[in-house]
Amino acid sequence: MEYYIYVTNDCNLNCSYCSVLLKSNQRHLPIKPNYELNELKKFVDTTQKAFNSETACLYFFGGEPTLDYNFIYSVIQLFQDSSEYNIKYVLHTNGLLLDKIPDTILTYIDIIFLSLNYEKIYDNNEISEYFVNFVHNIAYIKSKKDIPFIGRLTISEGASLYTECTLLGNFFDYVYWQLDNQETLNDIKRYKKQYLNEIEILFDYWYSFLKQGILLRYVPFLAILRHMINDPSVPENFYCGYGDDIVYIQTDGTCYACCDEMESKKHFIGDIYNGILFENMKNNYDRCLKCEYIKICGGRCGRMHKDFEEDRINHYCDMNRFTFKLIESHLEEIKDIISKNYNLKEIIDDFMLDYTELIP
Repeated sequence: MEYYIYVTNDCNLNCSYCSVLLKSNQRHLPIKPNYELNELKKFVDTTQKAFNSETACLYFFGGEPTLDYNFIYSVIQLFQDSSEYNIKYVLHTNGLLLDKIPDTILTYIDIIFLSLNYEKIYDNNEISEYFVNFVHNIAYIKSKKDIPFIGRLTISEGASLYTECTLLGNFFDYVYWQLDNQETLNDIKRYKKQYLNEIEILFDYWYSFLKQGILLRYVPFLAILRHMINDPSVPENFYCGYGDDIVYIQTDGTCYACCDEMESKKHFIGDIYNGILFENMKNNYDRCLKCEYIKICGGRCGRMHKDFEEDRINHYCDMNRFTFKLIESHLEEIKDIISKNYNLKEIIDDFMLDYTELIP
């Protein structure tokens, strides 16, 4: 089970594409958690038993969680006595305050997700202070602890997939990108065209390294390749965990199956006081079951099927099908390269990939 704990609904960035940050005052949500921490602990304990889960992944989320290190430390201390299940701590941050993280917290953190705002990398065509601080903070954490960093990139209308991956890939252990999940886009046809152009040249870049025996850890490419090689069964649940094993816990204790569109309560599943039910959150993607790529894609996104019009869903399908076909057209050559470099197979099967949604 994965529990995304909203440490705060506040943030020290203002990303134009953000579909997560809520206007707390308008939504009557507290900026910080107003529940008792022992209620959170009871909820996790009960949910772990109900779902027969051996591991609880606690994600510090928001907003920007590093704005309140005291709360994070209190949660960690609270769960130190858990003996009936394993605990993993994951920090989901924009990285600006990573240099302020106390050692008492860093000791326990297993993974760091770091989201980058592409629109802030440059300032008048020069590398910005934001980006310099971002890179320095990654290096600072790495100097203190060998912890895996997963770069989370949102490919908004103003972003370049190719530039982001090639510019940032060397700073992260893994790179994952997500298609823009805002309610509306200004020009989705232009957005799709740009993405298809960039995914093609990014794949060529990635494949050029692979032919030299170097497998860049671009999670979507690796996940697609893993599914094509291993040929899994048709998934019963979305790969992202929607409606199955992922819970977003807001500051008032309410729980959701997705962090997007919380204000509509379409993805509401309960609260920490009375427990959760994933009823009506299971796969409802009959259209996807007819697709030849269902095993690879898994329906992409549960929230998408509930919130988006058919036309927009079709655009996303087109974008991912294009990527699937790109890899498929080189699959035999890729298999041959991997067969001669067994360590590459280990990278493809890396469990760290499963901390992401796998498919953009």
